[in-house]
Amino acid sequence: MIFEITAEMKKKIKNWDSCESLDVTGGKFSYIFTPTSLGVVVQVHCDICNRKLDLTEDWLN
Repeated sequence: MIFEITAEMKKKIKNWDSCESLDVTGGKFSYIFTPTSLGVVVQVHCDICNRKLDLTEDWLN
């Protein structure tokens, strides 16, 4: 199984992101992929402010 972030998802993440990275690596997100019978649920978790962005909203509605 291949888990990927599309260009459109990257745009949504960039628009959603408002936090500055606290370490030298620039890492601040956890990407969570959950396979289901309907498809793959994709969430992004900001490790700095603890917010979550659900990128699967479009196909669930």
